[in-house]
Amino acid sequence: METNASIEQVLENLDKNIVYKTKNSVLIGLILVSIGIGSLIMYSRLESASESLMAQFIFVTGAILFTIGIFRIFIRKSYYVSAENHQKLIVFELYFNVTERDKLARLLETGNLTGIKDLNAAVVDGLKLRVMATKDGHLCFSQAIGFVSYEYVTITSVIDHSKADYEILSGIKKSRK
Repeated sequence: METNASIEQVLENLDKNIVYKTKNSVLIGLILVSIGIGSLIMYSRLESASESLMAQFIFVTGAILFTIGIFRIFIRKSYYVSAENHQKLIVFELYFNVTERDKLARLLETGNLTGIKDLNAAVVDGLKLRVMATKDGHLCFSQAIGFVSYEYVTITSVIDHSKADYEILSGIKKSRK
């Protein structure tokens, strides 16, 4: 059985002048670590550190902020950004009944996205259309994914859409909320 590449794999292989991958800033983590260290230093300077409830609160707060800051520095979420306008690619999903699998694949292959709104929608089901796009629709990629044998399997290859196609997909998303 032929396996299709996921949207993330396609974006990884695109030219860096189109899309690039970046991570969140370490600034918030560094601020939390410095506030935590400052609180611990303040706790060590207090004369009645073991007797005061406020001193214990300062110690616990400093230790928690320091720990969270360390995690925020080393564990950062990555995301994709359009190189042309530096907009983050957002992800949204449209869910369908499993019986609509062939219809959805055919609509995506032919480019008739207006027919997608006629498919039977579901809250969460074994078939979804995953879309990654910028807010203005300059870049838009989609892929049909189905749940088969306890795992999600790509049904179609990744499709690059135009701005007009993005408007149709975002309109369907807004109408389902």
